[in-house]
Amino acid sequence: MLRERLRNDLFACGAGGMPQNAFIQGRHFVLRRTFKHDFFAATGLYVCGDGRQPKEVVLKIGRVQPFFGLPLAWLGRWLKQREVRVLSHLQPLCFVPQLLGDYGRNGFAYRFIAGRSLDEKPALPDTFFDDLKGLLHNVHKKGVCYVDFNKRGNILLGDDGKPYLIDFQISLRLDRPFCKRLRKLFEREDYYHLLKHKRRLRPDLMSDSERQLSKRRSVAIRLHRLLTVPLRTLRRRLLGLLYRKGVLTRDKTFAPTAENDPSRFSK
Repeated sequence: MLRERLRNDLFACGAGGMPQNAFIQGRHFVLRRTFKHDFFAATGLYVCGDGRQPKEVVLKIGRVQPFFGLPLAWLGRWLKQREVRVLSHLQPLCFVPQLLGDYGRNGFAYRFIAGRSLDEKPALPDTFFDDLKGLLHNVHKKGVCYVDFNKRGNILLGDDGKPYLIDFQISLRLDRPFCKRLRKLFEREDYYHLLKHKRRLRPDLMSDSERQLSKRRSVAIRLHRLLTVPLRTLRRRLLGLLYRKGVLTRDKTFAPTAENDPSRFSK
C-alpha cells in the first residue's frame, strides 16, 4: 500500500503520467516525449498530424494528484495561473514560451522551441552569452525577475543559434514602485548566475571583471545555498533509494535530460 501510494503521490500527475492524448485549441495532439515530471508539475512534447501549424506544442500541467489524501490540485492551479500571468506579460518578447492557451484548470500549452538546454552542453556560438544577457535585460525591463537562472536546464540554445528561457514557474513580477529594492536584488542574482554559466561553458569569452563577479557570491546566495543544499542532497538520496528499490520507475515516454535523469540519483 505504501509502495503504491509513493509511486502515485510523488508525481504531479500520478504514476500514470501525462495524458497520452490532448485536445488543444480544438486539435488532437499525441504525447511524444515527457520532458519532466516531478512533485509540482509535468511537462511534455505533443505532436499533431493534421498538417496545420504548430505541429509540435509543449503542455505543462500543474499538480493534480493528492498527497497521502491531502488535496493539492489547488497548488498546481495556483502555480499554473501565476506562471501564465508572468508569461502573458512577457509575450511581446520573442525568446520566451509563446502561449497557446489553457488546458483544463491546471495546464497550459505553448509553442515548442526546438533546441538543446545548456545542461546538454551544446557548442555555444561566440554571441550566445551576449544575446542571453540582452534577453535577460529585456525580461528585467518588463519588471520580471527570472529567479531560477541557476538551472542550466531552463536555458536553451535554439536551433536558430539564439538563447531562449523556459520554465517561469517561480519567476517574480516586481514592477511596482515599492518593489524596487527587492527587484534590484533578484536582478543582481540573475546576472551572477549568467556569469557563472559563462565561466563554466565559455570561459574563453570572459573579461577579468566578469570572472571576478562570477565568483562573488552575495549574502543572499550564500544563505540560499545554506538552506537548500542539505535539502537537495536529502531529496536526491531519497529518490535514488526509491528508484533502486523499484518503487519509482520511468514511463516509456520519459526521455531524461542531464537535469532530471533518475540515474543521477542512483550514484
